[in-house]
Amino acid sequence: MSAALLMKFITVLAAASLLVASIDAKTWLLPIPQSLKWTGSEIPLDENFDIHAPDNAQAQEAANRYKKLILKEKWVPYQKNVTEITPLKKGGVLKSLQIGIKDLNVTLDFGVDESYNLTIPETGGDATLDANTWIGALRGLETFSQLFVKTDGQLVAHSSVIQDWPTYPHRGIMLDTARNFYEVESILRTIDALAYNKMNVLHWHLTDSQSWPLGLNKHPELAEKGAYSAEQIYSVKDLKKVVSYGQSRGVRVIPEIDMPAHTASIAKSHSDLVTCTDTNWLTNAAEPAPGALDPTNNHTYSLIEDIVEELSEIFPDSFYHAGGDEVSSHCWKQDKKISKYLKKHNMTTNELWSQFEDKVGTIVNNNKKRIMIWEDAIVKAKADLSKDVAVQIWTTIPEKIIRRGHDIIHSSSDYFYLDCGGGGWVQNDTSYVTSNQSATAGVSQNYGGAGGSWCAPYKTWQRIYSFDMTYNITSNPGDGQVLGGEAALWSEQTDDTDLDAKLWPRGSAAAEIFWSGSYDKEGNRRSLDDMWPRINDWRYRLVRRGIAAIALVPQWCLSAGTGCLITQ
Repeated sequence: MSAALLMKFITVLAAASLLVASIDAKTWLLPIPQSLKWTGSEIPLDENFDIHAPDNAQAQEAANRYKKLILKEKWVPYQKNVTEITPLKKGGVLKSLQIGIKDLNVTLDFGVDESYNLTIPETGGDATLDANTWIGALRGLETFSQLFVKTDGQLVAHSSVIQDWPTYPHRGIMLDTARNFYEVESILRTIDALAYNKMNVLHWHLTDSQSWPLGLNKHPELAEKGAYSAEQIYSVKDLKKVVSYGQSRGVRVIPEIDMPAHTASIAKSHSDLVTCTDTNWLTNAAEPAPGALDPTNNHTYSLIEDIVEELSEIFPDSFYHAGGDEVSSHCWKQDKKISKYLKKHNMTTNELWSQFEDKVGTIVNNNKKRIMIWEDAIVKAKADLSKDVAVQIWTTIPEKIIRRGHDIIHSSSDYFYLDCGGGGWVQNDTSYVTSNQSATAGVSQNYGGAGGSWCAPYKTWQRIYSFDMTYNITSNPGDGQVLGGEAALWSEQTDDTDLDAKLWPRGSAAAEIFWSGSYDKEGNRRSLDDMWPRINDWRYRLVRRGIAAIALVPQWCLSAGTGCLITQ
């Protein structure tokens, strides 16, 4: 055995030996609360147990939903034998959960208070859940549901005192429904999973070059011509259903219409507004199909105004995502009209791109929304945009954007892109064959190459969980801040059949560092040793709740305790 490998085994062994000391769990909770104290008793559930919520429709609906869930789940942990647990004493019977909410009328939006205090007393009687808002009460109900296990045929809670709040106000999943269409029920199920994981944002990437499945009242022709079929269109009624469902689960829905690139589908109904659609995508786009809006045409902005205005009425969230990524300068330069405009105004394509983003930002602001965009316009076009623009990071160094005064959302493709490593989808790309000799330009994606996609390899839950949300980021006057993060699922190779497996439970690893932070209250980095028993058990709980989360280990490992760890 090499010295390096021996050192690896010693390190792993040392970590394994600390498991008993580092894991203090009566039930496996995810995401882990900010402050958790087990108080030593098993509290049997009264046969007439009930949850009492104040006069708020969302809180009352959630109370009924979680009561049914607890009684139906009767949870028996799958992950066992990890640590020695001191036997608990028997406490009094738990008769009810009493929910107290200070602000019953707060609107679900960015920055709303999601904190809660939850106490299950050793003496039984009434547990209490106190929150400043009904959204905080929903988060507390999720934790409450995870405190119950079935023991000796009886459903019991574990006495505890919990104080909890999110580290970051923006915690989400980006779902692309343009490359492949998802049924509305799949989107609603994703919202359920977001709520279970205390994530509060569904970033809905609604349209792209491949299809325009968005059926708008003002411009029905966009979907009539640009959708895959008449059956693969989201009606305004569908959009409102998703928004309403999200509201009931405390999940904000933020729409994204990507532009000026990624807009070939608009050309099906507005060919005069889109350029380079009939050109080679390798030189004019990031992927097939090529097409970018003409930013020199006034009618382009009239169409955008209509789209933003209608979506702003449908989606109540204060944020609107305007895309803004992967613009090809060659696409615009090859268009005679745009090229003439650039020459006349002595502009570069980057300056034209910046001008476009400014105009779109004004349109969004006029509709009383705050704009979000991908990083590209600032990183590649060097656009000097309003500091109010929130920037979603996917390839660049976050502090570079923060230093320019912009708030950011982490979505590093090296950690949070859930589609990575799935192989090639451009069907005659010979770089995905098995040897360098038969690959395009002598480069193989499989051996010594990218391993299956531009952002390979596959992002494991361990990789995701290792991301440091605060790395190299300090607070200086005039700087932006980290609003939170999103795990992103681009859907070239995903549809209804594998959606859940691509998202979960890897998305749960992201959910914990978005909610609990990358560091505990003592300032220590969160540990894989503490996470693996919880995420192993959580996967099975998600499956029980109707989310087809992918398996993480052979089932044998769950009863083998630490038997699936590396030991000497």
